[in-house]
Amino acid sequence: MPRPKSTISAVTPKIILVLAFLCLMIPAIFGLLGSYRVDALRADVANANAARDAAEHRRMTQEAELKTRETAVAGEEAKIAEAQNKATKAGAELAQSQKEKTELQTKLEAKQNEIASLQKRIQEAGAAKPSENPTAASTPEKQSISPPPPEIKAEPVEERAPPPQQPKRRKTSPAEAPEVGASAATISFSSAKALATFAPLPKYPLKVRSDGVTGSGVCVVSVDQASGRVTRASMEQSTGDSTLDKSAVRAFRKWRFKPGTVSKVRIPIEFTMTGASH
Repeated sequence: MPRPKSTISAVTPKIILVLAFLCLMIPAIFGLLGSYRVDALRADVANANAARDAAEHRRMTQEAELKTRETAVAGEEAKIAEAQNKATKAGAELAQSQKEKTELQTKLEAKQNEIASLQKRIQEAGAAKPSENPTAASTPEKQSISPPPPEIKAEPVEERAPPPQQPKRRKTSPAEAPEVGASAATISFSSAKALATFAPLPKYPLKVRSDGVTGSGVCVVSVDQASGRVTRASMEQSTGDSTLDKSAVRAFRKWRFKPGTVSKVRIPIEFTMTGASH
């Protein structure tokens, strides 16, 4: 009787085939999975490279914008520095101009004081001469009674005065002579200006001048004939601005005339952008 075959020997070839098939399939599966993973990794690498390139491009763009902004800021800072330098120079020039103006005003006031002092000395000397020489005191009286110059507008009463009254005027006392001269005539501005020994122009106030205010008017001054000093000044016709009126009155009060020449004068004044003028 034949001996039966072993089960191990019968199964072994099949198992070997299955195992061989599995051994072949497993690497194939792993290879397929690996290829998929490689593709995914390559895609990730490509995406990463693209993101890196985009980031690099953005960085370069931002750096360029930053440089542009820095250049613009530097230009603005340079302009600001230049403007500050100009403002500093302008301030220095303004301070220098104000200093020069102050010095000029001081010199002008000093000159005016000197002129006033000289005028006072001249008047004192003129007042001292008649007292030292009594015979010469009658000469001004006769001169004041003499006919007025052509520019003097004599009053009708004086022009029509009869000749017999002239000796009476010559016999008047020295104290009455100024009164006769005071009521004798009203002279024109041109004649009064010729007889003026000190005639400063009114100052044009800076504030009013900067505002563009102009105007013209007439100031009436009363003069003491004995000394030639102005005793009263007022605006007969306003310039239209109180500051200009005050400046004109203040200046005309400083006027001085030759003693025994004028008693009342109408002085026209005009303020323009170029200054004050008669």
